[in-house]
Amino acid sequence: MKLDPELESMLAGESGNAAALALETLVEYGKNFGAQRMLPIKSAHLAGTFGIVTYKAYYKILDQLVKDGLKVKVPTTTNPRPGADFNFPNRIAFIRQKKLESSFEALGVTPNFSCACYEGSNEPNLGDAVAWAESSAVQFANSALGARTNRHSLLIDACGAVTGVTPEFGYMLDENRRGKILVKLDVDKMDPSALGFIIGREVVDMVPVVENFDIDRVGLKNMGGAMAAAGAVALFHIEGVTPEAPDMKSAFDGEPEKTITITQKDLDSLRSAEPEKADVVIFGCPHMTLDEATEIAGYFEGKRSKKPVRFCMIPSHLEKFTKTDAYGQALAAGIEFYTHCPLAAYTVQLGRKRILTSSGKLYYYLDGTEYGNLEDCLKACGV
Repeated sequence: MKLDPELESMLAGESGNAAALALETLVEYGKNFGAQRMLPIKSAHLAGTFGIVTYKAYYKILDQLVKDGLKVKVPTTTNPRPGADFNFPNRIAFIRQKKLESSFEALGVTPNFSCACYEGSNEPNLGDAVAWAESSAVQFANSALGARTNRHSLLIDACGAVTGVTPEFGYMLDENRRGKILVKLDVDKMDPSALGFIIGREVVDMVPVVENFDIDRVGLKNMGGAMAAAGAVALFHIEGVTPEAPDMKSAFDGEPEKTITITQKDLDSLRSAEPEKADVVIFGCPHMTLDEATEIAGYFEGKRSKKPVRFCMIPSHLEKFTKTDAYGQALAAGIEFYTHCPLAAYTVQLGRKRILTSSGKLYYYLDGTEYGNLEDCLKACGV
């Protein structure tokens, strides 16, 4: 791999042993995927934000970076907190949370604590090279924003942050960003999260191109999060919506390798048959935005939920929401607000609750969870 003089110097240890090890890790990582050079990055996003008691090697490596006085070279954001204070089992499982966050602070990481980092804290531009981990953030950066990142893992993300570079392979290259599968729609009532779940399950890790339909930024977030979970999709295109797909010709390099059709029956097949039997209803995986929370809370205005209902929001967006009249009305309706990751918070439970969610991502990852569209979740709440 060809490195510029500054990187050669870093690899030789002139910026300290920890920096050399971080760069060496990226070089070996890149070589395994055929990368021939490193690219400077505009930002990083870290996935390893859960202070899990067993992550001893992770903490040891972060300690090395801190001890050598390293700071992140680019704006670097973090995934959500795990809800260490949510219940007693979590306090035990995530006992290293404060220590982990002190390491992030020492490294100069932005304490946004949200998987939707692109909403106000870390929004790259079209074509920017970044080094992000966390599947839902990666797909949004690649797909909705047209930035370029591979689906990095814990520690690889930190190595990118402290060196300011990432190896050039995969979705950093034009040829790998072209569509492979055409997704046609036969749908009467769209549910972006369910659509993303089914696309992920069908295409796995290929690049799908969906024919044009009306979808907003929140829909892209929820659709992509489900797609990245049910499959391993790190990049998708929607005709006329996402920046690299103004038309089908631009999205594909020739003809699609395969065409699939997703129907209303496919979307409805995910839905719980008995949403009203849920013990708790959870919104927000990926984290809810201010606009999303305001819209859904509006359905509860003047009413009282029959079930515990929880919104998991971007911390900075929740702070803004608390200053609105809608927040007081939502509290009166019985809505509870959190900024933790619902997957982490509910993975460890003394008594398994029957959870209903409109998140395809949470539905995929959290054992025993049932899926419902917005209408189903509102029905379960009795509003």
